[in-house]
Amino acid sequence: MESLPEQLVAEFLSDYRASGVYLRERIARLTELTTCEDTRIAESATRALFTALVERLADSFEPDAVSLYNRAFAQVIQACRLDPRSAQLDQELEKLGLPGEQDLIARADRLRDVYPRTALSDPAGDVQRVIVLSRVTLGADVAITSVIIERMKLSFPAAEIVLVGGKKAPELFGGEPRVRFKEIAYRRAGTTIERLLTWIDLLRCVRGSTEGLTRSEYLIVDPDTRLTQLGLLPVERPDLTLRGSHAREPDLAAQAREYLFFPSREYGSGGTQSLSELTSIWLDAVFGESVATYPRVNLKSHDLEAARNLLNRMRRGSHPIVAINFGVGENQLKRVGDDFESSLVARLIQEGAAIVLDKGAGEDEIRRADAVIAEATRIEREGRRVRAVEINEQSLASAVSSEQIEADVLVWNGRIGMLAGLIGESDLYIGYDSAGQHIAAALGVKCIDVFAGYSSPRMLERWRPTGRAETRIAAVDTLSGAGDANEVLEKVLHHVHEMSER
Repeated sequence: MESLPEQLVAEFLSDYRASGVYLRERIARLTELTTCEDTRIAESATRALFTALVERLADSFEPDAVSLYNRAFAQVIQACRLDPRSAQLDQELEKLGLPGEQDLIARADRLRDVYPRTALSDPAGDVQRVIVLSRVTLGADVAITSVIIERMKLSFPAAEIVLVGGKKAPELFGGEPRVRFKEIAYRRAGTTIERLLTWIDLLRCVRGSTEGLTRSEYLIVDPDTRLTQLGLLPVERPDLTLRGSHAREPDLAAQAREYLFFPSREYGSGGTQSLSELTSIWLDAVFGESVATYPRVNLKSHDLEAARNLLNRMRRGSHPIVAINFGVGENQLKRVGDDFESSLVARLIQEGAAIVLDKGAGEDEIRRADAVIAEATRIEREGRRVRAVEINEQSLASAVSSEQIEADVLVWNGRIGMLAGLIGESDLYIGYDSAGQHIAAALGVKCIDVFAGYSSPRMLERWRPTGRAETRIAAVDTLSGAGDANEVLEKVLHHVHEMSER
């Protein structure tokens, strides 16, 4: 049964799609709930706002959906800024020349008009620092943000690159000496006001990183991040922000010199390219030069060495090592089910593979991983029971120094950087739609993406993992109730067998 916030979103979208009518009162009521002083009500309404409305519009990857998002979320921002808890939000938007809802929408529309009409001339120029904003989620940072970082390294060879993101980002990109990190925490589980106030932290971070530099000496790149609420909240300096309907025609080239915005939800809307490919194409338009740029993960040397040592001690002749992650965050629609997960691991073991299984995060994922391990260790292979060994941060050093790891299943329970190293040393990666498949593709490891819970065919195309190694998608339509576990299992194993023969 739908909650009230979900009903409001459903009614809003239904009327808009049917007749083009914008039910402003539905968004107003939804925003009232997201700002309720009862935290439980506010968090529940916020989940509906972002999951049922914002993410659904974003995942359609259509220009009309971008226009509707800008209109609806500008209304949300305007209502939130009137709340006393959002005083800083309102003050900063006033300083940046955005006093009202229509000003936010107009600025967002101008951003959409910058590229590909305007390319940077003499891009290197005097740029000393490039500030790249994180996409917040690790998978998107690999698929999109890492492509931007790689191109910035090439286009600005003398500049320092600063990645503004979460605390896990250095684990995936910390092996690159030219990249410096500024930590900022986006409150993904918080209320709408708490999420919006992350922007205040972002402003402080950007202002600190540009202090003492002239506009020609720095560049900010926004990959359509949640930190700026998909470009609705600015990070430009006040005198670059044009004021309201009386503003002069914007100097697009001057704006592009300081701030680049990648319109990921509508760029290349007529094509079938992945987001990684579109990022590279967009960068070609920005710099007026065609350079094929791929996602890249730069791991720290100690994670690379530890992962290599572990899997060398686990490897048995020519038997493949398959890395698996069944994590889905909190989106259960991305799962196929318990039977699929246990059966997949069992079949791979029976066919001779060794398994690296990530235990995941949170009680539910750990419980499900334990169930998979329990089923696997009931299997007999080569006259003995299958053996599983769990390794965490505390036991890692002793495992790395051991002569041999007597295990058919190595269970990792720890950091993403070490997991990425284990994926990189494996022969194949299999997982649900999450960060793992993008990490595998960026590391040149073959991968199979079990993509369930997608809202549109375009979402499948856009989030396809992209890299130099072969990748396959096993699409599962869980939203319509389709996707028999046995059928999905056979589909995945078919991919495994075909890819192993190449």
